[in-house]
Amino acid sequence: MAQKGKTSKKSANISKGIIFTFFIIYLLIFGIIISGFSSSLQIESPERFPIFITYIPLLCYLGALFCGIGFLIFIRNATVQKSRETQSRKKIKTSSMYKQALFLIIFIFAFVPLLSPVIDQGKNTNNFSVYNTNWNGGSELKKIIQQPVADGGLGYEVMTIQSSLSATERIPGNKSKLLILLGPNQFYDPIFEIPYFINFFKGSNSLLLCHDHGSTSTLLWEIFVANMLSQLSANQTGEMFPVTFFPDGILHDNESYYPTPQFPIIKDFDSSHPTTTNVNEVILSVSSAAAGGFLVEMFGWDIIGSASSTYSFVDKNKNGKIDPDVDVLELGFMGTILSQVMGSPIPADALKIPLYNPFTPHVFLAKDMGASRVFVSADASLFNNELIDDPLYDNTQFAKNIIQWLTFNDNNDWIVIFDEAHIRPEKSRDLSSAGIFGFIMQYIIHLSTNPITAWIYPL
Repeated sequence: MAQKGKTSKKSANISKGIIFTFFIIYLLIFGIIISGFSSSLQIESPERFPIFITYIPLLCYLGALFCGIGFLIFIRNATVQKSRETQSRKKIKTSSMYKQALFLIIFIFAFVPLLSPVIDQGKNTNNFSVYNTNWNGGSELKKIIQQPVADGGLGYEVMTIQSSLSATERIPGNKSKLLILLGPNQFYDPIFEIPYFINFFKGSNSLLLCHDHGSTSTLLWEIFVANMLSQLSANQTGEMFPVTFFPDGILHDNESYYPTPQFPIIKDFDSSHPTTTNVNEVILSVSSAAAGGFLVEMFGWDIIGSASSTYSFVDKNKNGKIDPDVDVLELGFMGTILSQVMGSPIPADALKIPLYNPFTPHVFLAKDMGASRVFVSADASLFNNELIDDPLYDNTQFAKNIIQWLTFNDNNDWIVIFDEAHIRPEKSRDLSSAGIFGFIMQYIIHLSTNPITAWIYPL
């Protein structure tokens, strides 16, 4: 009977070993197959590629790893004489299970942000991301800015922000910063990030803001209000931060376009401005427009480029035609605040800015504030990988001119920073390696820069 029991136990151990081996091999092969499938799918239809698929192989490899660890533990236990009492052995086994579960949780949280770049190579499919090499990405713009001058680039040092804009305050050295907001779709935190912009413009820094129906529609207004309150609280006076608004609508130009009026070709440029040197035509894609009217004169904007003066308008209800009662920008309570700033009431009719002739929709505005400069584009798509390289238009030259003007044409004392923290997938959470890293780091940076909690997180 004893021999029979030993034989039965040995057979059970062999069966368990076969099961462990099967799962290890299965998970490895399945992970390799899914990895190849996701790569081919990303090439064929990148805009429809679900980013979470890139993490399935990682889960398979982790599963195979833990199966392997479990297999080794099983072999060790099977070859060691168990002379302890049954109850003690059960307690040890239970304690070991809890320890292994805790170890698994810690391992995932600690190593997934480090191992995930092996899966997606740090790339993503987010619109306008400099890590997106597809048609809708911004990798070509980054390449143009970063590439050495001898190779046709601008030769700037380039960095990206994945967590919080306040991370730029930790950059060593005394270089000035050019912050590029390229079509962000995540709102800026009024507690942490709007005050950041106030300090940002106290130094010799510049801003390139490219709107694309996202979270920058009222960003300049929020910065303006915060700056005004900051000056009032300190009894200071200074130049007003420039304000404009991006109405919720699509720019149509029935005079200059290709292939439809929603893809306007901008030809009306201020030829005296440095940003328009050797620039004749720039194509946009489903753009908005910066509000004109008295705001342009009030804040001293330089109008760099506009749509055609007679046949362009911003279509707010997407019916393809001008509706005088709909296609307007109503300032509302913002007009009241502007009246206080101007020191005189704004006429009621001026609080409703038409988005059609005679108020020509402007698409490019610039403001020189001395040590700082601001350039505003009503479209970000003109700098995506598809349009920036189009040989029929001057989008590349325009981008170079803008960067050089904003940095005073100095690639030695300026650093260019892309805001990736506010670019996320349109319909899901960002599960890319950079997105996960940024999600974790933004809370660490917020806590370490907050005066109340900084002493706990002295980073």
